Amino acid sequence: LYWDDLPGLTGGCHRQDQATTTLHEMTHLSEVAGTRDNGYGYDNIRKLSTQQSLTNADSYAMFANAIYARC
Repeated sequence: LYWDDLPGLTGGCHRQDQATTTLHEMTHLSEVAGTRDNGYGYDNIRKLSTQQSLTNADSYAMFANAIYARC
């Protein structure tokens, strides 16, 4: 993974960092969930249908970020 410009973790809501990028990419593995890229970033994933959200990699990354940052 390439993430030289990203911090390890951010305390901010809806932010991309190394942790969320790693989680996003790991959900693409067929052994995990085999997700797709239906939308990137908080504003775009909010526009997805429930079914699209369930199969969207960034939905899981942003959910983890929201828990960590207490959004």
